[in-house]
Amino acid sequence: MSENKGLFAMFGAVAPATTPAPVKKAEDIKTKEELAREAAYALKHKKQITGASSSATAIANGSSGGGAWKTASKKGSRGLALRARAMGKTVTVAESKTIVPDVDDGDVAMGGMSKKKKRFTPYGGRGRTKPAAQALQTQKPEERIDVLVAGFEPGTEAGVVPYLVQKSKKKWEPVDVKLDQGQMLITVNDPLIARILVRLDGYIFGAQQLRIRFFDPALAAAVAPSASPAAAAAAEGNKKLSTIDIMRNFLKSRWNGEIKFLNLDDMSADPILKKSGIKPPGAPGASASVGPALMKLAGEMFSDVVTISFARNHLKNVQQISTLAQYLPNIQNLSLQENLIKEYDHLEALSGTGKLKYLRELLMAGNPLRENEIKQRGNDRAYIRQMVKRFPSLVLLDSCPVQLSEQEIATVHKTGRVLPLDTKPNLFDNQVSQSAAIDFISKYYQQFDTNRAVLAALYDSNAIFSVTSNVKLRAQQKLRRKDKKKMMDDEEKLTWATLSRNLMGKSKRQEGKGLMVGPEVIGTTLCRLPATIHDLQKVEDFVVDAHQSPVGLLINLHGEFKEEESTPPLSYDRTFLLRPATPDSPAMASGWPYIIMNDMLCVRDYIGNQGFKPQAAVPTSIFASYPGV
Repeated sequence: MSENKGLFAMFGAVAPATTPAPVKKAEDIKTKEELAREAAYALKHKKQITGASSSATAIANGSSGGGAWKTASKKGSRGLALRARAMGKTVTVAESKTIVPDVDDGDVAMGGMSKKKKRFTPYGGRGRTKPAAQALQTQKPEERIDVLVAGFEPGTEAGVVPYLVQKSKKKWEPVDVKLDQGQMLITVNDPLIARILVRLDGYIFGAQQLRIRFFDPALAAAVAPSASPAAAAAAEGNKKLSTIDIMRNFLKSRWNGEIKFLNLDDMSADPILKKSGIKPPGAPGASASVGPALMKLAGEMFSDVVTISFARNHLKNVQQISTLAQYLPNIQNLSLQENLIKEYDHLEALSGTGKLKYLRELLMAGNPLRENEIKQRGNDRAYIRQMVKRFPSLVLLDSCPVQLSEQEIATVHKTGRVLPLDTKPNLFDNQVSQSAAIDFISKYYQQFDTNRAVLAALYDSNAIFSVTSNVKLRAQQKLRRKDKKKMMDDEEKLTWATLSRNLMGKSKRQEGKGLMVGPEVIGTTLCRLPATIHDLQKVEDFVVDAHQSPVGLLINLHGEFKEEESTPPLSYDRTFLLRPATPDSPAMASGWPYIIMNDMLCVRDYIGNQGFKPQAAVPTSIFASYPGV
């Protein structure tokens, strides 16, 4: 290159003079092996080697020296074994048994540099994987926790574990189950399941209250099965309880299993709730969730609660305890006395059709509602009527039997919730009457629902059949007189109202209207009546009375039926008067040992089967025998 050319010349400068490097001959250039041997020899004998040693040092430092830099461009590129041999040491190389983890190298996916694509792993995810050996080392050993269960009745052991699974609301299976002298030791492998099981302590299984606690073999002798629950709790140690646990302990302290009584009086003064700062229903600033939580826990723990009391809780209404009807629907005795309820509307959350349908006794004394009604009207008659309307099944109100006059009964039962009088259970004067009545009813209604034409043979030549209809609430199709007459003439289907009898008409012509006499007329009328479906399998929907009389077997049947499966039911009463069929009668020829002398049918709006349930004699107040209520 000349001095006037190049970058230096372009900027008016002069390039410095350079001395050409000496050219080595081929025989003077040493190989890598020769340089390595010379370097090893120099290190061993502590001598300075000129020429070749300086070249070897240059190669080791990564500098260019001859043609050797191409193979030694990186420091430490040679393996440890090769370098050790170069130093004169003997090294044995063996295969490594260590499992090398498959570490992701962060490859970049082809097609762009914006995102990295992780390698697929067979371990259920993407990303860095854990070696199998390391996974085995970090896996925790199975944890086994023993839970001791007692309090179940002998012979019910097989149902304990399924009951606990149901109440825990978790899917789990015990690792082991052992029985010994009325106790069950359940082993689980999940601490969460063990804690849930212990929280079920006090729940009712069958007719008994379960006792559930952690089992510690070291404390087995100290906490015997006969020890008190307080001793068992102390043996478990002082542990921090959750709000739900505190509520469970509170309910257990208020439960009397012998008389099935849950006493929730004056909850604000309870030491368990006061210590934890939980404000119960009725207390100022009480959370809206405390009442429902208590009712839900009570329903889970004591499914057979018969009596419950909320006296002296400063309740202004029953909204906070309204879930009582959901979780404890079989309550028979309820006390709300000495609260702050002022209006009937404040009871709506617990009153009405379908709620507390087994309620027999209610205490409302000490509430402004009752006191104001009596003070304003001078008596408690209006108060009693209003309470019975809201709780139709009441027998006792404020410790007094519920007794209504005929006029009050008509006022109270306008809604059709209950029957005005109690219907007694099935009554048969003897076994013969019972067998004959059941046999006749089952056969008769099977044909009445399917093939009424064959029933004409059962009626005596002087038999009388009549229908009374009191269907008011259901919309009926209105027909003109001409249309009604045409239906009668054309022998089309009748309605219950069309055939309704009138034994006390305004004129002599109307008296006796609707009476059918003789098997031919009765058979034709039966076929023209609306279709019916009687489900006699539902014994709770029917009540039968049968007794012998001087004129024959008298059968009274109260029940319900449907005209179609999709239509609402109708209630009815039916009375049959039967006599034994003579050998030459059409009934005997048709295989019926009975003949019907009289048949009266009354169809009315559906009022349910509540009136069919027997009522015991009016009892005294159940709360009178409970101390502190």
